[in-house]
Amino acid sequence: MKSFNKESIVWLGVYGHPDDETSASGGTMVKLSDKGHQVYVITATGGELGTLGTDGSKIKREDLASVRECELKTNMKAYGANPPFMLRYVDQELEKEDPEVLAIKILDIMHMVEPDVVSTFGPSGISNHPDHIAIHKSTLIAYEKYTNPTGENTPLLIYPSIPEDIAKMYNLQLSPVEKNMDLIIDIDDTIRYKIEGLKNYKSQEDAQEFAAHLSEREGPHFESFAVSDSSQNDWESHPVVRYLRSL
Repeated sequence: MKSFNKESIVWLGVYGHPDDETSASGGTMVKLSDKGHQVYVITATGGELGTLGTDGSKIKREDLASVRECELKTNMKAYGANPPFMLRYVDQELEKEDPEVLAIKILDIMHMVEPDVVSTFGPSGISNHPDHIAIHKSTLIAYEKYTNPTGENTPLLIYPSIPEDIAKMYNLQLSPVEKNMDLIIDIDDTIRYKIEGLKNYKSQEDAQEFAAHLSEREGPHFESFAVSDSSQNDWESHPVVRYLRSL
């Protein structure tokens, strides 16, 4: 494990579409960047099959990917994060790619940024979206290739998690690990950035609905994550775990 101090955390989110990163971890990313840490996001597709505008606006299907990429870049700047890495796959075609080929692309970026934390979808992709599941599988392959057998320089691999009662409310068919609340990050002080980030995805109805839900919901606000079974067995003692829990 590389030497750790509070000035050196690198967070890498690996997701399928523009807006996934905000829904999963917008508040946490802002907390980290506000404290001087480095935040990166890999976005695999342009979300070309998403909705075509909200609040009366209309976007041409052929323009949607560029619109969503602009929304993503605007959010990353507002969050104090680095510009996103775009893999340029087409929405709902990610599963057609060889998982090993996609994994190599993710691995190359991991070698470039040297993450302390890798956040991606868990086995069900929360919603069973094929792109979410594909990015999970390939990120897991990349992580296992990146991980040092000695445990040195090994990042923590985490998935967004949802409490079991909420999963039942929305009929989400989560894997067991995605119900684990291993890391709970208090985002009361950054929830406004998450809400504004969701609102900024003006192209997407789901983002607007989630923003409205969060705006109406009374606190406390938090984001929760499950530690992957592929992380070190002694992940509880990982220095970054203690730090994230202290945020």
